[in-house]
This record gives sequence, structure tokens and C-alpha cells, in this order.
Amino acid sequence: MRYKMEHRIILNVQVNGASGEPVSHLQEKDFTLLLDHQPHPLVSVRKANRDATVTQAHVIILLDAINSSSRDLTEYRRGIGRFLGQSPSHLPYPISIAVLTNSGAAMSENSTNRDALLGDFKSLTHSLHAYSCASEVNPNDPFMAVWMPGQVSTNSSVHMLSCMNERFKRSVVALDRIAAQQVNIPGRAILIWIGSGWPLLYEKQFRPDDEAVKQDFFANLVRVSNALREGQVTLDMVSPSSLLRKTAELNTHDQAFINGVPGETDVTSGSLSLEALAHQSGGQLLTSSKDLETGIAQCAADATSYYVLTFDVAPAAKPDEFHALTITVNKPSVTVRTSTMFYAEQ
Repeated sequence: MRYKMEHRIILNVQVNGASGEPVSHLQEKDFTLLLDHQPHPLVSVRKANRDATVTQAHVIILLDAINSSSRDLTEYRRGIGRFLGQSPSHLPYPISIAVLTNSGAAMSENSTNRDALLGDFKSLTHSLHAYSCASEVNPNDPFMAVWMPGQVSTNSSVHMLSCMNERFKRSVVALDRIAAQQVNIPGRAILIWIGSGWPLLYEKQFRPDDEAVKQDFFANLVRVSNALREGQVTLDMVSPSSLLRKTAELNTHDQAFINGVPGETDVTSGSLSLEALAHQSGGQLLTSSKDLETGIAQCAADATSYYVLTFDVAPAAKPDEFHALTITVNKPSVTVRTSTMFYAEQ
């Protein structure tokens, strides 16, 4: 009889104490993995800054010019500039700078040289401006959310809704491509997304999603989620916007997509939101601080101390099989961040 090989899953796990400090000296026996709420054996546990077999993590700071106003862009540029300017001349981990525009995401090379990064940042942002949507509507757009007949009465309203769709599509496609690029780059990637994220397409003018739209949303959700996992990407969101809510304050409807969706029935455009994908990757959502450089530093610090856990899973019984993940640590007053779910492969 021929058996299918099990799949090896890699988890990058942050463990912090009550004051936010990294927790060191944990052993394999201190960790418990719950797969679909049931204990599951671990294959290995390694400490990133002590095990020579763990490739050093790298950081990507992405400035989102598609979903930011001109005023926000000015503040974001200043904040990133202050973070780089306050950093040591030789950084403890490699950083690259990325900018998302209507042409896609442009990214510099990884570097630990602060001055080189400042030069890259200046080059990438010297003519940066807020995104302006095209006026036409593409009927063949696979991300197109159709609005309710009779709900839109003016060309400006149609353009506004079309623009929201365009920003949604470009943002999700860019994230997918960045994550896919990391698959061939060894080690963990910490992607710090500067901005409030793309539209959720919840406006009442959009008609309820039909079966085809749900299939499209779910297919894209699985692809992006898998790319983040396979690329070992932790997605962080840093934005001083007061319009955003912390994960703990989300309502019941929000929790339904923030924790992940098992299939097409429950999927919405919100399932592909920056907040949901960041949470599911084990990332941070920092939306209350107006000190942008401090938020960036807090996210980047994850590159210096974390654990790498591996485990094996059997091939999926069906395509895109959803599994919930939980990691617990048998130490008091600690917080644990890691991936909260994955879609298994056949």
C-alpha cells in the first residue's frame, strides 16, 4: 500500500512576559500545540537567537500609498524616517523598504546598513503621492463587487464604489505577491504594513455576495494565507488611525472573519482584510499610538527573539481543508503570538 507523506508545518512563535519583554530559556516541554483544539505532537522547538540552524529573520517596512490620504502619507513618511534615523548605524537584523503604489510594490534590497536604507527610502518616496483610481469600471475584474440596482444614482457614486474595489484588489494582489516572494528567501519575514488597510466593501450599496463571488473570495483567501505561511511571513499593521479597533474590541461579526473561515459559505471581503490576515499570521495590530516610529520598532523587535516550532500533519482529506491552531506555554503571565490557522494541502 502506498502512503501519502505528511506535511511539515513551521510556526514562528513570540512569547512575551507581562511587561512585554521576550521570554527566554523555554524548552520543548513548555509548549503545547492544539490542532483543531486537540493536543498534537511537536517535532522540534528551536530558539531563534541561539540555534545556529535558524536563519536570521528579516524585516520589510511597507508604506501603503494606495489606501492613504496625502496627509497620512506625509505623517507615515516622517515616522519611517524617524525610525531609520534613530536606529544604530549597523542594524541587528536586515531591513528592506517597500512602497505600494498603483504600479505595485517596489522594494529595496535587505540591508543592515542604516545609511543605505535611508537612501533607499528617500529614493522610493521622493515623488510619492496618494493613489487616484481610474475612472472606468472593468466588468471582467475578478474582484469586482457588484452594487445593488437602484442604490447608486450618480456617476460619482459609481466611481467611489469602483475605486474601493480597485484599492481592495491592488492591495490583496500586492500582499500575495510579496508573501510569495518570501517563499524562496530563507528564514522568517516580518512585514510591517504602514497604513489603515484596504476597504472591507461592506457598504450597503454592494449587493450580497453570490456563489461565484464567494468562490473567488475564498480562492484568494486560501492563496494569500498559504503564501504567508509558506513564506514564514508575520504580517503586522501599524496605523495611528482612530477609526480602527483593536482585536479585543471587535464585535461578533468581526470575530467570525478575524479567526478565519473554513469554507466558501462564511467568507466575505472582510475575510481578506489586513486586520484579519495580520491576526491569523500571529502579527501585531497597533492602531492606537500616534508615535509611528515606536510602533515600527515594537514590531521589528520580534526579529530578535522568538521560537521556531515544527509539526507534521497528514495530507488533507479535501482541498483547502481548514485547521485551527493554538500554542500554549506553561508559564504564568505570558502572551503567545503565532499563526492561528492554516489550510492543509492534499
